[in-house]
Amino acid sequence: MSKLIHKVEQQSGVSIHREIPAMRDSKDFDTSQISERTRTAWKKICVGGNAAVEDYKHVLASIMGSNVVDEILK
Repeated sequence: MSKLIHKVEQQSGVSIHREIPAMRDSKDFDTSQISERTRTAWKKICVGGNAAVEDYKHVLASIMGSNVVDEILK
């Protein structure tokens, strides 16, 4: 289970309390599971600047799942 941060916001006479997920460290992710195709697409988008539409679609599908991306793009 991820760590939570207790955040309190003060507004005119009201305190809003929230529990939000804490940012995870990079060591919490198993990057050895990322395919070479996904790594290449990420690099094109974030570093190279020569990404195609399919690269963006592939990266979004790796984050959200291909069914979600396909449903959005219908």
